[in-house]
Amino acid sequence: MPPMFDPDQYTTLSTRSARATLSLSRALLSAAPSRPTKAVARRLAWLRTQAERLQAAWIDLQRAAPAQRLRPIDLVLDRRWGSVRSRLDSSVQFGDDDSPRAQRFLELLFPTGLDFLTLPFHEQWAESERRLVRLRADDLEDELAELVGGKYLEGLQQAHADYGRALGITKAKEDAPEPTRVAEPLRELQAAIVSYARGVIGTMDERDEASVEAAKKQLEPILRMRRAPASGEASRADDENDEPVEQPLPELPVADVPEAAVA
Repeated sequence: MPPMFDPDQYTTLSTRSARATLSLSRALLSAAPSRPTKAVARRLAWLRTQAERLQAAWIDLQRAAPAQRLRPIDLVLDRRWGSVRSRLDSSVQFGDDDSPRAQRFLELLFPTGLDFLTLPFHEQWAESERRLVRLRADDLEDELAELVGGKYLEGLQQAHADYGRALGITKAKEDAPEPTRVAEPLRELQAAIVSYARGVIGTMDERDEASVEAAKKQLEPILRMRRAPASGEASRADDENDEPVEQPLPELPVADVPEAAVA
């Protein structure tokens, strides 16, 4: 009887740092079969393309600003996010009429607490940006300002803008080169990884034990990533122990794939 196989384990990714996601990409490329089907090879090629894009963006951001100059600005942003969280948490703990709304904002903005503030500078900015963009997109800024106080939200937005300028990210769009924007390449690579996993699963014969084992072997790096803790401590471990971000990506296996592979 073929071994148990749960596709959901491979088609959902936890939010991880750029370095960890690149490491996962390398592992998947290394675990790929030497002769993948055309459909799988196409998705694998797209995964590698997105990994190259993220790698370039990550390297550019690493060079963007000296750490010594960034630390004071980083500390201000850390404190302001912490203040917003504390005010929301105080409302929840007090149990006033605003508690349910405050709890929703805690879940929206701080699903893993303040762990994102321990990420490397540019990745922290990307996580901060993602949260502030969500507030704007969902028209929640006024409600949050009402709950925590307008000066707290304004102070947070100002600190975020200062942080982005220090990193060389939030210049005028025409002056900011695309490789300096790490958030989008990271999301695209994560989507490409999920697409590849679905392609591998789609070619698997669940009734054939050898086919299931082959698919599990190809996708094992995703399970290893899911087993790792998604905390700030894990992110620091990524930075210390993973291979250098500049390390070349493994080459694609030989396959009959069009040169301009698309997702």
